[in-house]
Amino acid sequence: MNTSRRNLLRFGALGSASALLPGAIRSASAQSPAVTLKLTYTDTPSHPVAKAMERFAENVKKRTSGAVEIQVFSVGQLGSQTNILTGLQTGIIDFCAHASGFVETLLPKWQVVDLPFIFPDSAAAERVLDGPVGKELLDMMPAKGIYGLSWGHWGWRVIDTVNRKMPSPADTKGIKIRVPPGTVFSSTWRALGANPVSIDLTEVFLAMSQKTIDAVDIPIIALPSTKLYEVVKTVNLSHHQYNVGVLMVAKRKFDSLAPTHQEAIRAAGHDLTIDWRKSVAEGTDAATQFIKEKGLVIEQVDREAYRKATEPVYAELRSVIGPELIDAVVKQARG
Repeated sequence: MNTSRRNLLRFGALGSASALLPGAIRSASAQSPAVTLKLTYTDTPSHPVAKAMERFAENVKKRTSGAVEIQVFSVGQLGSQTNILTGLQTGIIDFCAHASGFVETLLPKWQVVDLPFIFPDSAAAERVLDGPVGKELLDMMPAKGIYGLSWGHWGWRVIDTVNRKMPSPADTKGIKIRVPPGTVFSSTWRALGANPVSIDLTEVFLAMSQKTIDAVDIPIIALPSTKLYEVVKTVNLSHHQYNVGVLMVAKRKFDSLAPTHQEAIRAAGHDLTIDWRKSVAEGTDAATQFIKEKGLVIEQVDREAYRKATEPVYAELRSVIGPELIDAVVKQARG
């Protein structure tokens, strides 16, 4: 009788524990995400795009009821501007928000969106990227182990110099200027008689301080976040490139996710496009006011003269990009 009683109590205890177990599992699941992913963007935490990426992560978490959590890292935390794209391909990084100039090293046809003065304004650029050409460019990415999720904008590129005004193309002769990787950028500046140098963004401040380079080809919005306003004294409003941004995800990682999570991430990517563009537009206005208060000189330039001076770049890259793609972008950009 004693043995039977002990067995009964033991089985009863096990039964009670089993009844509690599903609730405990649900509680643990609710407290921690099923999937944790890493996202990096190519700028500092003070850049307006940083907040847009954090909102993207929050959107994904909300759409997946907390099952997918995205950790956001700034440039340098998971690698340099150059090698984070490799990290995306190898699976070290899951998401990456980058500029088209770096994607061009993998997909040369992408140089079409960075041809000098191909977009007359932001509306034209958005019309092209949100249309058939944008889809065509994104469809090239899976072959490189990447999916494109969202089109963004890093701001119009301008000529930031230590102490030099450049109202006309003749003023660029002989200057040493930092440019992103990619043939289209170096070709643009060679056409203007300058000496392009490709160095990582994290090294630009020191290079300008030491007069190793005379100028940098970046948007106004990047001046406060990189503190380059401390060494840049003149901003020449060339607006020669729209500086396309794109949020990418590692194909292997994305394909491993549940279909419902894939759908949620794509939907959040769609939302990000609007947020990203808005954040950069507002951030550019704020950055312009900021650098004015810091005493930087903002100069207008003869954009038509610059456009004509860079026309040879189109001919140089026509066979690489493809005449049909260039013509399609020009046609759509002109409305």
